[in-house]
Amino acid sequence: MRDAVHRKNTSHRINKRKLADLVQTLRNGDEFEREKAIEYLGSHPSKAVVECVVPLLKETNTAIRMAVLEIIKATGHTHTGAVVGLLEDENEDIRVYACELLGSMKMVDTLPDLIRCLAEENQNVRNAAAVALGEFEDERAVTALLNALHDDQWIVFSAIYSLGKTRHRSAIEPLFDLFRNGEEEISMAACEVLLDFEDPSVPDSVCEILKKWAKKKRDRYIEIIVQKGNEDIFRRLKEKMGQDLFEHLLSYAEQGRKKSLSVLRLMIHFKDIRACDVLLDSLKALDQDEEEYGDVLGLFASLSDVWKDNIQEYMGKGDESVLAIVKSSALAKVKIDEGLLVKVFLDSSEGVKREIIKAVPVITQGDGYVLLKEAVRDKDGHVRSHAAAAIGKMDVKKLKDDVIEMAKADFTDVRISALRTLVSLDRNEALRLLREFVYNGTNEDRKVYLAVAGRLGGEENLPLVQRLFADNDEDAQRMAVSILGGFLEDERYIDIFKTLLTNDSVPHEVLKVIKERKLTQFKDRLVDIFSDTTKGLWTRYYALLALGAFEDVSLFQLFVRGLGDDNNVIKIGSLKALSDLNDARAVIHVRPFVESHDEDIRSTAELVIRSLEDPQRGKITP
Repeated sequence: MRDAVHRKNTSHRINKRKLADLVQTLRNGDEFEREKAIEYLGSHPSKAVVECVVPLLKETNTAIRMAVLEIIKATGHTHTGAVVGLLEDENEDIRVYACELLGSMKMVDTLPDLIRCLAEENQNVRNAAAVALGEFEDERAVTALLNALHDDQWIVFSAIYSLGKTRHRSAIEPLFDLFRNGEEEISMAACEVLLDFEDPSVPDSVCEILKKWAKKKRDRYIEIIVQKGNEDIFRRLKEKMGQDLFEHLLSYAEQGRKKSLSVLRLMIHFKDIRACDVLLDSLKALDQDEEEYGDVLGLFASLSDVWKDNIQEYMGKGDESVLAIVKSSALAKVKIDEGLLVKVFLDSSEGVKREIIKAVPVITQGDGYVLLKEAVRDKDGHVRSHAAAAIGKMDVKKLKDDVIEMAKADFTDVRISALRTLVSLDRNEALRLLREFVYNGTNEDRKVYLAVAGRLGGEENLPLVQRLFADNDEDAQRMAVSILGGFLEDERYIDIFKTLLTNDSVPHEVLKVIKERKLTQFKDRLVDIFSDTTKGLWTRYYALLALGAFEDVSLFQLFVRGLGDDNNVIKIGSLKALSDLNDARAVIHVRPFVESHDEDIRSTAELVIRSLEDPQRGKITP
């Protein structure tokens, strides 16, 4: 055990030459070099390190002094005497640094030295000592800080906040005395600290005192509570002050500054339309792409019972207000009269129009016909696409002809949206249109079909898919493969797969589907494809990946043979396939590739070796 400790200590030692070089780097290195020196010295704590860097605290360069402080905070525990000794330095800055360091080190045996500094003539040193003592949970520190409450105002501030850190019960009454009777700034500091005490009776007493004060006097104290954003304390204060607290909160919120999210959260404690106004103004000032926008929107939506009767007024205040009302109504499922929505829609910008039409199925009080009739004729493709989707969700059959026209000729995403809706409005008409697209349409028409094929059943899709494959159009076939994967329980679709696999040119998408669905019935054909070196490289590679996904140990020798392939891509695929087999016999075959000159092969082999030699994972196959 003693040897182990000795080895641990020597591993942290830095020889004198290296230490001197590091100190020189702190003095003269650039920012990056200095950061590396800080990191190294901080991770090798020793008396020698402390003794070498302490003198640098007297350097005039601020960056050097800050670097030294960081190092001593990490290493000073090894040589507290050197740090305490700095308290005797004639330079007040050094004595201030020493207090800061002793506070960060939190070593109880240095407490008497810090307490002694509270009697220093120099105010900066006394203040630094008061701040440092807040890091100690010790009766002596608390007593010293209580005595410091009679010092100059600056020191009193630091003593108050340090006492707050200790949360010591003996500090409560002296802090309350300052809260009640101290000068306003001191009183506010005491108030802030008392609110953070864990004993609920302490903040309760603060709230009780504030309740009895005149509004003008307590304004700034309420501001402290508001800025803290502590909802628990705010709730207690509300119980004691009721609506008076809202007036304080409102006054603070109307001061023109940007409201923090914590302040806005307090607003929803009051079901008051003025709280809604504040939240709406905040939404108008935010970009809807900002993360905070969603948070504030949720707060505003939570007050929907308060603002829902003011929707018409709010929607007359410009695009930002309309956007907020539409989004919030969708969240809270608040209904808006269709006539009002039509009027607002016609006067709005493109972005707002899009949001209105997206939300139509949720927020419209009415059948949606008039509004959606306007939307399908809008010049913006996004609006038309959202309108097509909304028609389907609201089952507005009177707009079927408009949907058909959009499905025939529009932007691709609009056509897809329209066809999906047509499937729900009139399935037979949708199938008639899709047959026209597949049999007589353009390549774009076929893409539209493929995008909505998932809405159709296997029986409906089969003749359309068969037609696509009969055309010998490679692009169409590649796109159609994705449909096959959804209906492989049907033997007729499996037959299409078999046909595709016998072709000279096998679509890679077919091989990817086999891999994803682990269609082991095609194993023999995949072995043939992989073994045929006249096939294209990527065709063989995807066949190999599919075989690897089967995790079939009978393929072990095939993957080993793949390691001897002329192409590095196949070698890497074979290495991965062997790893997936989880067969420790592969180690002897993989190990030579750890010495490969190709970095990709070498790194893959190393990963495979680590995986196969993992005792939690490896196994030997008989």
